[in-house]
Amino acid sequence: MDSRVKPLFASSYFTISRKCQFYQIISYDYADPDGYYERLLHDSMAFAKEVEMLSINMQKYLDAEQIFINGQRVKQEILHVDIGLRGAADVPYLRWVVFFQGQHQLGVNTLASNVEEETSEYDIEVLYLWPKDTEIKEVITPMEFEIRGPLLLVWSRKGDLVGGYEEVKFEFKSS
Repeated sequence: MDSRVKPLFASSYFTISRKCQFYQIISYDYADPDGYYERLLHDSMAFAKEVEMLSINMQKYLDAEQIFINGQRVKQEILHVDIGLRGAADVPYLRWVVFFQGQHQLGVNTLASNVEEETSEYDIEVLYLWPKDTEIKEVITPMEFEIRGPLLLVWSRKGDLVGGYEEVKFEFKSS
C-alpha cells in the first residue's frame, strides 16, 4: 500500500442467525491521492497479490482478537476480500467478508470481544442485524450505541476511544 493512502471511514455489518452464525462485512474507505488502488484494478496479477496480502494481514488481526459467544472463544474466518472504488479513482474501498459461529443457548446469549483499546483515526459505524424477534438486553462498549428493536447501531468518531472489552447480551424470543 502506498504510504499516502490514508483511512477515511470504516463500517462493519453483522447478520446473525438463530444458530449464532455471524456473517460480518468489514469495509474501509481510503483517501488515495496517487491512485494506487485504481492502478491495481487494471493489473490482474498485482490485484491478486494485494488481495492475498490483505487477506493474510486481516486474518492475523482477527486471530489476535478474542471473540466469545456464550463464553466460548470462536475463530473468525475470512470468506472473501475485495478492492473497489467509491465512484472516484482517489477513493478506494477494501472489503472483507468474515464468518464465525458459536453455540446457541436457550435464554440470554452473549457476544463478547476483547481487543486492544485505541483512539480511532477515522469515523466508525457498525450495524448488527439480529432476527426480527430478538431482544437486545445489554450493551457494553466505549462507543456510542442505539438499540432499535433487533438492530444495534454502534459508532465512534475520529478521536474517540474504541476497543477494549465489549459485550452484547441478546435473546431470541421464539424459535
